[in-house]
Amino acid sequence: MISVTPIKIITSFALLLFGQQMVAQRNIYAQEIMAGISNIGRTNSNAYLTPGDRSYIVGTQDGNFPDLGSHVTGEMGGLWMPPVKLLDGFWVKLSDATGRRETWLKEAREFINYPYGNKFVYPSIDDIEVERLQYCPRQTEGAVIQFKFKNTSTQPRDCRFSFVVKTDLSPVWFSKENNITDAPDSIHWVEDKNLFIANDTKHPWFVVWGSSLPAISHDADAVAPVQTRGLGKAASTTYRLQLKPHETVTAVFVVSGSDKDLVTAQNNYEMVLKNHNQLLEEKEQQSVAIINRARVVIPDKKFEQAYTWGKLNTEWLVSELPGIGRFLGAGAVEYPWLFGCDNTYAVQGVVVSGDPDLAQSTLRTLKRVSEKENGNGRIIHEMSSNGFVYNKGNVQETPHFAVAVWKVFNWTGDTLFLKEMYPYIKKGLNWLLTEEDKDKNMFPEGNGIMEVKGLDAELIDVAVYTRQALEAASKMAAILDEPERQKEYTTKASVLKNKINTQFWDESEGSFCDFYGTREQALSVAQGAIEQLKIGHSNKTDSGHIAELQHYYEKLIQHISGFPAGTEKGWFTNKNWVISTPLEMQLAPPDKAVRLLNKVRLEHCGEYGPYLSAVERRHMMTISTGVQALAECAYGRTDEAMWYVNKIVQTFNRALPGSISEMMPDYGCPVQAWTIYGLASPLVTYFLGINPDAYNKSVVLSPHLPQGWNNAAIYDLPVGNNMISFDIKKHDGNVTYYLTSVDCDWAFKLVIKGLAGKRYVLNGKVISATTDEIELKGKTNKVTVLL
Repeated sequence: MISVTPIKIITSFALLLFGQQMVAQRNIYAQEIMAGISNIGRTNSNAYLTPGDRSYIVGTQDGNFPDLGSHVTGEMGGLWMPPVKLLDGFWVKLSDATGRRETWLKEAREFINYPYGNKFVYPSIDDIEVERLQYCPRQTEGAVIQFKFKNTSTQPRDCRFSFVVKTDLSPVWFSKENNITDAPDSIHWVEDKNLFIANDTKHPWFVVWGSSLPAISHDADAVAPVQTRGLGKAASTTYRLQLKPHETVTAVFVVSGSDKDLVTAQNNYEMVLKNHNQLLEEKEQQSVAIINRARVVIPDKKFEQAYTWGKLNTEWLVSELPGIGRFLGAGAVEYPWLFGCDNTYAVQGVVVSGDPDLAQSTLRTLKRVSEKENGNGRIIHEMSSNGFVYNKGNVQETPHFAVAVWKVFNWTGDTLFLKEMYPYIKKGLNWLLTEEDKDKNMFPEGNGIMEVKGLDAELIDVAVYTRQALEAASKMAAILDEPERQKEYTTKASVLKNKINTQFWDESEGSFCDFYGTREQALSVAQGAIEQLKIGHSNKTDSGHIAELQHYYEKLIQHISGFPAGTEKGWFTNKNWVISTPLEMQLAPPDKAVRLLNKVRLEHCGEYGPYLSAVERRHMMTISTGVQALAECAYGRTDEAMWYVNKIVQTFNRALPGSISEMMPDYGCPVQAWTIYGLASPLVTYFLGINPDAYNKSVVLSPHLPQGWNNAAIYDLPVGNNMISFDIKKHDGNVTYYLTSVDCDWAFKLVIKGLAGKRYVLNGKVISATTDEIELKGKTNKVTVLL
């Protein structure tokens, strides 16, 4: 394993309250995470990600580079430097001095995923052990691939090894539609620099690779051991490998590139080759900082581990595109670019887990791109890494953007950020309630989260997030001194909340409906579902299940047809997971909420949470399960919320060590941005109960520990310009709360249900509680509730 330098930076307030022992525990925990997670005992054919914000690598855990992905068919793997791909892959061939005996390193026996990169361990070849470490430095176009060769025998060895590269300089998805097309690559060897250069023959796209080791031969017309798609070419460089008994030799290779010119590509290459050790150390230090930022200690160690790696997974998906911005990509392998929907969920988890800068830069990028593309307040759905927008925006993304902005503002108190976002949010609300609300009933029309054929009516998630956006905008208007806007938005939010609870509610079903609309729209949705079944499952073998579903929708059509023409009401058709969004946002009265929460748990869930459609009962995703957990939190159902969180946690490490797949338990993108929403938000804002108003320098602490938790803590949590730590311990029938704050002028309110009438000790002073609230000020506080 790679050694990790012990963490030496210790914050003074952590020392003040928790002392050297706590810092030592933090260092040990960081080193445990930095040691990585192995896939020993599991399949090696799953995809992995070597993350970087300017370059990244995708391959399979056996060390290979087969054709992967579908957005650019078979081309989503390899080494990418968005908006272009550089390589299909690279391989090493080991041979004896004569060249007659040779072995390709294609089947790693172990894959280890680190927070900052990956390692492949290969089976021993003639007493030579080989390991491959790779990483993509921060804010750098390029990758470092390091091979270690160890002679385990008592005899010296004289070998040859060849480093083979297959280029594929080609554009990202949604380029051909914008007249950016691939062309064949050209390769040539630069003798005096000991490196290869390749270029696309139509565009100024370049890739440079080599090593500080002297090559003994090279071949610009080689054959890669794996045949891949594209117009690239293979080239190989051969080196002499002399190993003394038990000696280890390291060979470092660097690949870099440019989508502008050759000089930039060469400069990038030379910088990375010269500084690769320092760049690795910087990447390791960044990972340690992420591990320690908003660090939690809870009894459920698997949850603790999943949360910690969830923070790291988030960093893995960060992309910095020149001329566009720094943002969180949606998911690897298929969706590494900018999305509205994914990020309006993800940034809410990002900010509560301690990365307000990423949350803000993502929302800023989303706003800039949307303003350029739409200009009317509408938030885009999807932008490829080339800057082209594929979908101008599903309707729910516009109000959900406002919700996300307000959440981030609550945690940062950054009025400059709010002033930057607010004008576009106002435009978005106007667009929603004018252009997208043609019948003026306050339910905007159009597609929501569930992209279902025919389902472009007045959808529940669109209505719910529009209501929440109005409430958020009213609070923004108050801060930014727009009293008339505040009044308008407050009134509309109140009206819309009532309409959702009446017109979207189906009392006979005990549920909110999928959408509100006419009988004719409902028939179109049911017929669209049948068409989608035929398209989506045309090659499936589960014909019996398809027949059942078709029968369901045919009966539904009969039921809907029984209503008079033009009937307007809520329709419960697809039973999509978004029927719980009114509960996620705490809009429903408790009686309705509890009824639906129980219904979803009993009737709509599979092994890992709510089905995307409780009619089709096929797929489950981290986002739907995470939303359901937060819906339970909203109504104070702690253990029920924990049940859903545990379903997400159970899928940790399934496909990619250290990660959770988009589709539960183990398929879709192996790294997915919005998973942090379902991990961090319940843990930080509900179980630990931390809810700040950073603008007013205040925090409400209202913890709800799940059954069996006798302690829980979070350390070094950024809140506004402050940093806090909060620790809860049950002992001897009492509960003690420890709070530290770097800044002394913040106000804290500790809310403990049932406290009134009990005694507590605040910083050594015994007090009889008259309410359930305790006011806390200053840098350190200790409260013991005497039960």
